[in-house]
Amino acid sequence: MLDPYILRSPSLLSTPPDETSTLSINNLVFMDDFTLISLSKAGLEHMLSITEEFYALNNTSANHHKYALISNSLPLTTTSDISLVEFNLSLSFLNNISSISVTPISITSSFQFLGVWFNIKGSRDFVKKQIANECNSFAATLCPAKLTAKQVIYLYNTVLIPKLEYRMQVTHLSDKDCYIATRLVRSLVKQKANFSRALPNPILYLSQALGLVNLSSHLIQCHVNNLFLMANSTTSFIQRLFVYRLMLIQFQFLILVSPLMVADWSLWSNMNTFKCDYIACTLASMVSTPFRLQHANTTSLCPDLTLPGHTPLYSCMSPKTFKACLKTAYIALLADKRGRSLPHKWYLDIQATTTIPDSHDRLYDRYMCSPTEGPVVSLVPGVTTNQKNRYWLVTLDDNAASFFGKQLTVQPKKDTCIIVHWTSDCLSSPDDVIRLRPCPGCDAHVPFPAANKYTTVEPRCTFTVSLLRSLILSTHNERIRLNTTEVTSPYSWADLRTKVVSYYARLSIPPDFSSFLLVVNDDTASPPPLCGSSSLSSPVVLPPGSQYRYYTDGSLINLGSPEVLMGWSWIQIIHDAGYLNSVATYAHGTIRNWPSSTRAETAAIYAALSVTPEDSVVSLYTDSQAAIDVKGHDGNYWNDFADSLANSAHQSADAFLLPEALISSSHNVRLIYDDVICESNPMRLFKVYYQATYMRDLLSLKRFQFTFCLTDRDDYIVDWDLTWFTLNYSLSHDASFQAHHASRHYTFKFKLFLDDLPLLEKLKITRSDLYIDLLTCRSCCLRKEDLMHLILCSKRRTAMHQIFQSYQNHLFSKLREAGGLVDVDPTPMIRKLSSLSCWPISSSNWSSYAFIRSCLPKLFIDLFVALSIPRQSAMKVVAAIHNNFIQKLRRRIWNLRTYDKSRWEDAMHITLKLKTTPWPSNLPATSYVPFSSLPPLTHLVTSRDSRIDWIKNSML
Repeated sequence: MLDPYILRSPSLLSTPPDETSTLSINNLVFMDDFTLISLSKAGLEHMLSITEEFYALNNTSANHHKYALISNSLPLTTTSDISLVEFNLSLSFLNNISSISVTPISITSSFQFLGVWFNIKGSRDFVKKQIANECNSFAATLCPAKLTAKQVIYLYNTVLIPKLEYRMQVTHLSDKDCYIATRLVRSLVKQKANFSRALPNPILYLSQALGLVNLSSHLIQCHVNNLFLMANSTTSFIQRLFVYRLMLIQFQFLILVSPLMVADWSLWSNMNTFKCDYIACTLASMVSTPFRLQHANTTSLCPDLTLPGHTPLYSCMSPKTFKACLKTAYIALLADKRGRSLPHKWYLDIQATTTIPDSHDRLYDRYMCSPTEGPVVSLVPGVTTNQKNRYWLVTLDDNAASFFGKQLTVQPKKDTCIIVHWTSDCLSSPDDVIRLRPCPGCDAHVPFPAANKYTTVEPRCTFTVSLLRSLILSTHNERIRLNTTEVTSPYSWADLRTKVVSYYARLSIPPDFSSFLLVVNDDTASPPPLCGSSSLSSPVVLPPGSQYRYYTDGSLINLGSPEVLMGWSWIQIIHDAGYLNSVATYAHGTIRNWPSSTRAETAAIYAALSVTPEDSVVSLYTDSQAAIDVKGHDGNYWNDFADSLANSAHQSADAFLLPEALISSSHNVRLIYDDVICESNPMRLFKVYYQATYMRDLLSLKRFQFTFCLTDRDDYIVDWDLTWFTLNYSLSHDASFQAHHASRHYTFKFKLFLDDLPLLEKLKITRSDLYIDLLTCRSCCLRKEDLMHLILCSKRRTAMHQIFQSYQNHLFSKLREAGGLVDVDPTPMIRKLSSLSCWPISSSNWSSYAFIRSCLPKLFIDLFVALSIPRQSAMKVVAAIHNNFIQKLRRRIWNLRTYDKSRWEDAMHITLKLKTTPWPSNLPATSYVPFSSLPPLTHLVTSRDSRIDWIKNSML
């Protein structure tokens, strides 16, 4: 195609680009429209001429007025100032249209391509307004509708979120922008659920609670998943395009390493170039998470982008100076009019950042690099010497220490020689050059009477060494004279150590005959991938065309605990070959990370296939649900044998640990979580991570600080699975408990859990214009009313005790019923339950406080499980009992309290209209008093206040 649009991979190095580093893009054609892409106007005219000829051949035509032109070479002006662009076409017998005029789209305007909105300038304002309008329209439409909070959340998650995701496929919005755009949606959900506006956001986003999708985190999931798929595309063009984009980021931001390795993008985050770069923004969005993208393999399509031997400028300069330097492609020394070089401010900044003050430009340790390795020292083997040429030798003694000497005589037939022993202190100073001195005599001395025949200097210490383990040492003194007291080598022991040790030890390595074991009937079989592992058994290799039969199994124990373990095993079956029970060989081992029974089963199959020669016929028998050939644990000897091997792998000393690199995905770019390779869908992993962060944020709130007081794991430890199950449990409807009762019950239950009930201490904060600070509990008039006082109020103490006793008796009866089903005495369980610390109610008992807040203990479920009741069934029993408790609490405690408070409000003329009227915005808080008289002063008021950290104070 004429004049295609070419993407040339930029580089920070001066090496010329090769042909493979360029990408040519011509055009994209679809069923009902087409997109033409070219580098120049002439290229577009050529393609437009071809399209007109195509229309003539098919007896069709196009509406030229609907043509749109998008160009990055247009000036930054509005659409009203842009004139038509005329394209002159080539006339032919199929084309009689000489020219086409097209109105270009302004570079500042957004346009839609395949349903996705783009902006050449990189502005996000248009998409941001679209998202805000969609959310506001959604909230305005559903606000008057008679829908529950769950229904609104369902519509938001399944209808609006996919729509917003589609509009933001190439657009990144900050967390703040997403938060502002969805403000009305959050308010609508709180209103429909009858929650206060101060409801913490984590409870909205937790899937165990309301389950509202967080727009910001959802978009990060989508963008990372798209980038992951792009990096590992099966299309070579997309892979090359991904590498081109990484190289472009390197060039634009002066990054010497792969952009996937950048841990902090704050230097570039405020730059317009960065904001317009989709990949850079996606990589930066991952910095706040433990996830990273990592190059796995270096191939022609996925090269190593790190430039070795270079120090990134951004690590040596202040952020302000570095950003200023990014405006120019290269940094050069400046000179004055006389040609003298001037220190530029970037040089002074690097000097101030990297050097120690007043140290004559001495670098900080973090900028000091270890000495680069010099050329590999080439030493000649000592076995090449003869009687005529005697050399200095280096070898090792029996203690693997360095041993030096000068040859006296050589015994070629024995491959030995006698040397004059010289000593050195190279072990204490390995980086200094080797200095040799005559040995005065040591335990290594072997007398050599004929020494005077070979040297004029009588040696004091001689020794016999093997030429097969010695190397010739270069020195500055080849001959020993009467006045020679020191001999120097140009090398240090650090230069020679690796070479000498490896040469000396090479004869101690036992031979590897594993390759000969693959020969069967004079036919060779290709070695399988894991055959090089000495600790892993190999199968009995069969003649070509034979069928390999394996039984595989996996095991998973201690799931849900830090001691979780996964094992795998395979056994090879060869019938009628003389093996015991036809078991030719077997292997077992373990795997790590991402525990699941399916992964263990898959690892067993992979291990069996990995040791099998290529191009072999294999039959696998497994009780895995993925490929059932054998019914698990049905008495099949080989399946039971494989099962026992998989289970014993956890404690076996010879169990083989499958390398993670082998069993992980074969992608060129991998998703990493804290240095662990992720093998699952990135979307699912990110969703699980964000749910964990919402739970962490929820427990970090001040209202949940009481959970840190529950330190006795043997007494009261919160079971969050049971807690969430109980909070979402729905009671069955009947004549006395209808749908509207269920809605009120659900709201009261969550408000109690979140400490969000409209108690006086809360109202003093939210509506201080109506409820002054002197107000106390309207039932007892003795204490300030917070949640703890609601439980301990003297007017409600008897009712609270009765409700607790009813809860306890209900659990006792269910334990007796469970014990009767399995014929087990439940008395020990009942005794253990009755001794639980949550039953006594006091201001210092945080177990009872957690219990009332619906943070239920793990012991509730453990007692039923100990009586052989399935965990899910036990959770339903406890959830039903606790919801009954919540219902009694609302009727007998909360409703009576609300009645006492409403009587006082009626007396003080605090009407419903006044309570629902917003605080007047034109009056200061100190001057606005409602048209009700102030209440009388109360006495015996404690200092405890919800604005005082009384939970923390009680912990001191």
